[in-house]
Amino acid sequence: MLRIEHFALTPGKIRVMVIEEMQIANGKKVLVFGDNQVGKTFFLQAVHGSHSQYAGTIQYKGKSNFFKKKEASILIENTAHVIPGETLWKNVTIPFGKISKRQKIKIFELLKSVDLSEKIGQKQQSLSVSETKLAELVRAVIQLPHLILIDDLDTYFDEKNYLKAMNILQYAVSNGTIVLATAKRKLELFDDYYREQDKKVVKL
Repeated sequence: MLRIEHFALTPGKIRVMVIEEMQIANGKKVLVFGDNQVGKTFFLQAVHGSHSQYAGTIQYKGKSNFFKKKEASILIENTAHVIPGETLWKNVTIPFGKISKRQKIKIFELLKSVDLSEKIGQKQQSLSVSETKLAELVRAVIQLPHLILIDDLDTYFDEKNYLKAMNILQYAVSNGTIVLATAKRKLELFDDYYREQDKKVVKL
């Protein structure tokens, strides 16, 4: 379980977000939504362990700083973390040293489920933004991290590709991964929702 308590985000020493309590069980998808420029990106970075300007506690299974460990959490943000000149397959399999036959089959199945299996030999730079984000999601879920963080989820996909993305994430949560995403508006297919308004984040 991810537990956040008495959290106050203060980038630049200005308080922009307050969360009294947030608890997320393993295998759940949670969305935090609100206007732009209210700290949602910094919030995800704080949970990920890459932003430290906050007060309060962020714990996973009772441990602080858990997500600073390699591959404990994966953050998907606006900037694509891919190598443009490499193939789609290479970019998806980069985190792995030697890939087992089982992993190859599962990766191919996931890529096929989002209509990318026929593009595994194409250079990443030839793919659309949506296709790149779908590939990043496949790469994230196949690693089975404890937590997947997704910033600005509502900016990457049309309705059809959004459903593909959520199907990929369903594979992750079925294996116990927590999915925590942010958006400007409420999106479908999440288990729990938190809304940020007037700097306070409250559960709906």
